[in-house]
Amino acid sequence: MEKTGSGFYIIDAFSLRQASKKPFHLEKRFLNSGENDINTTTTSLEEAESKREALLQERREKLSRKFLEVQQVVKQAQARKESQRQVFQQSLQLAELKRKTHIEQRRAASKELVERAKVIARQNSLRFEAEQARQRRALQDRLERSEARRLHMLSQPKSRILVTGTTPIASSSASHSRKKKKKPCGTTSSSSSSSTTRCIIGVVTESGGGGGDSATLSRNVKAGVDKKAACDQHASSMHQSVVGTPKKKKGDTWKSVRSAFYKLSLPWSTQASTWIPFNELVVLLRSRRVIQVIAKLLRMLLLLNVTDKEKSRKWSRVLLSAYMMTICPCEVFQDMHAQQEQQLLAQAKQFLRQFEHVLESHPEASPGSAARSHFEESWNAYYALFEAWKAKDMKQLVANMSSYCIELIRLKETLGQDDDTVRQQLDEQIQQTKDRIRHVGGPSALEQLAESENTITSSSSSSKPTSSTEQQQPLSVPPSPTPRPERLDDKHQQQQQQPMADDELKQMLSGYIHEGGITNHQLAHEIIIDPEFKLQKQSSALEDHIRKIATRAFFDRVAEDIKEGHSEESLPMLMDDVKQRLLNLLRKGTSVYNQVDEGIDIALITQQAKQNAFDLDQVLKYVVHIMSQICAPVRDEAIRAIGDMDDPVQRLRAILEMLDEMALDLSNFRLRSLRPHLIPIAVEYERSKFAESLSNNTVGLTKTRAWLQQAVRRMNEVATQRNPEGVPTPTPTLRADAVFEDAFITLLTSPQIIDATTCPETLVMDVDRMRVYQNEIQSITIVAALVMLAKNFGHVGDLNDLTKKLFIMLQDRSTTIDNLASEIERTVRISPERKPMIRAMVDKTVSHSDTVYSLLMRRVGSVIRGQLQSGKFATREVLLSYGLEYVRKPLESLSTRVAILGRHHRQVYATWYDDIIADEITAIS
Repeated sequence: MEKTGSGFYIIDAFSLRQASKKPFHLEKRFLNSGENDINTTTTSLEEAESKREALLQERREKLSRKFLEVQQVVKQAQARKESQRQVFQQSLQLAELKRKTHIEQRRAASKELVERAKVIARQNSLRFEAEQARQRRALQDRLERSEARRLHMLSQPKSRILVTGTTPIASSSASHSRKKKKKPCGTTSSSSSSSTTRCIIGVVTESGGGGGDSATLSRNVKAGVDKKAACDQHASSMHQSVVGTPKKKKGDTWKSVRSAFYKLSLPWSTQASTWIPFNELVVLLRSRRVIQVIAKLLRMLLLLNVTDKEKSRKWSRVLLSAYMMTICPCEVFQDMHAQQEQQLLAQAKQFLRQFEHVLESHPEASPGSAARSHFEESWNAYYALFEAWKAKDMKQLVANMSSYCIELIRLKETLGQDDDTVRQQLDEQIQQTKDRIRHVGGPSALEQLAESENTITSSSSSSKPTSSTEQQQPLSVPPSPTPRPERLDDKHQQQQQQPMADDELKQMLSGYIHEGGITNHQLAHEIIIDPEFKLQKQSSALEDHIRKIATRAFFDRVAEDIKEGHSEESLPMLMDDVKQRLLNLLRKGTSVYNQVDEGIDIALITQQAKQNAFDLDQVLKYVVHIMSQICAPVRDEAIRAIGDMDDPVQRLRAILEMLDEMALDLSNFRLRSLRPHLIPIAVEYERSKFAESLSNNTVGLTKTRAWLQQAVRRMNEVATQRNPEGVPTPTPTLRADAVFEDAFITLLTSPQIIDATTCPETLVMDVDRMRVYQNEIQSITIVAALVMLAKNFGHVGDLNDLTKKLFIMLQDRSTTIDNLASEIERTVRISPERKPMIRAMVDKTVSHSDTVYSLLMRRVGSVIRGQLQSGKFATREVLLSYGLEYVRKPLESLSTRVAILGRHHRQVYATWYDDIIADEITAIS
């Protein structure tokens, strides 16, 4: 080993060399290096673990803070709910307290009213007892005086009573005469006998003052006997005039007829054990004996002096049909669950119960008895429903067959004399159709068809319009068979005034009656009630189909004739038709009339057609030129289109159709001009027509009487509630005008649908119009209620726009509650949580039983009643206070139309309305 100058030692390593082993320092170095790596790794893991622990700790703290925040929020929410619950509980307690207070106040007020009523009742009882005591004393005094007079007369000799005419007899006669005045004439045999005795005594007394001549006495007694017979005859005539019983044939007494009825062994409606099978019942009810006995019973119960045996048998069969319906309804009715059949079945059962009750309890038919009145009302109601049920299908069948027959007649008139074979076939079909119409609808249906046929035959060139109000005539209520008493003065006056109004109306309305069956009465009524009334072409699916086929076949035939060179067979007739229609649109004597009359020469056209020299296109251009001069401005474009057509046959067809439209325009213009002249006589004309129907027993007043009686009782109850003490008022509480207005408005605002079977007889002609008014009133009420609901939700948009949309939606039958609620949701800006509340409120509001709906319905009726009373619509302030300001326009339009209808009916039927109202007021007084 050597040491160098730099301090290092040099060692000889050869002696340390080992062949198979590692150097010692290298192994040691490796060992040291491994220890350092282990220490380094251990330090890194500890740092990562500490960081992870720190991160987890931070997250735990954060989650802990979040949890504490959530707990705090939950506690706050629970505190708010608790506070709300306490507030709600306090509100409920306050409401309950107010309710109890209100109930207590009402109980106290009711108690006060009851005590007041008891005092009044006690006072009335005392007055009644005092009056009874006074009458009892007066009666006792009269009995004592009568006993004294009897004893005094017993002490007098008989000759003195018969001859001398002493004062006691005169006094007794005077007293007896006063008693007689209190009894109706001819009521009992005793009164008649006493009356005869007074006649004898009076004669003897007057002639017996001069002495006791027996001959004179004999003559006086004989004169008294004669006067007795006269008195008996007078009493008998007075009895018959008061009771009003018709003369019966010998043997046709009530007892005998009722005994004959019991012998028929008819089943009783109230005893199911007496019912028999359908076939046996049919055989029994069709028996001639049964029909005769029932007819006699009806004549006696209804006090009918019917000489027409056929009519009497018809009513008898109607009554027997009630047995069929009650015992075998499944065999009689096709649809047992239909509304009309259900009403008829219920009324038939009620009528049979009333009929059997009268048979059991009614010994003799008297006009003043309550049993007969109830039976009459039940009979009229059942008869009306039965005839309406029977005529429902028959009327539709007759209408369809009549329309078919009319089209056959038109086709026959259009063909003219061209083909005898076709005309013969048409005649056979027309006759077969008429026979069917006569068999189903009777002579009246055939008469209407004959009128239509005469109209078509006499004037095939004129278009026949029909009213625009309804395409189908309403189901008419059948007549009431029970006669009604008439006032002779009114009836005589109406018969005198009727011819004048009838002749004037026939003259005014001549040319407007069409083949659909509308009468002068109906046309005049429509013109008066509806200022916007217009005529339009008759339209029905069957007629349109037949007309389309016939028209196409006819003009195809015309085109073939022209193409084959045989235009003389059809063109002259068509050109004559065009000429006549043009002349009907022009005033006779004018220059245009003369120009058309001379310019379209049918004879020249016929000659030219035979020579194939007729220029159809040139003549049609001339016709179109004339039409463009005389037509209404609204038709200019259509006529210009006709002139531009290339096919002459189609142009001719279009000209004929346009002439129909122009004739309709002229008719409507004339009707508008006619209305001012028709108004002065229309009321009297309708009144006379209704009086004539009453006198002919084609209509009754049963439902009208019940309708007005309900109004009188309703208004009387209101008046009684407002005046419980019965303090007399200077003016009458119930006036006829007020009763009619209340009945009329109540009928329109009723939730029950107005139909012909329940409507009063005086309103049957307007039943469809009143049903439309009823629907409009309900629509106005619903819209007003929904707008009020929208306002209550706070932030709203344009309510006028909402009102218009709601009216449009209500006109659509497919609109539902959800549609209405959605429209309100779009207008009202509310949170989504409150939207379900709108749907529930809408469903509740549109119900007829809802309080808001009922309140607004009464307010709408009040506005319409005010228009009917004063002729003026409600002011803006009134509508604003009623909540109806947003439905002003439709409500004003409806009020005007209802007022026109109501005032017209009041003027026409015032005589009968006033009598019914006066009788009912007298009855309840």
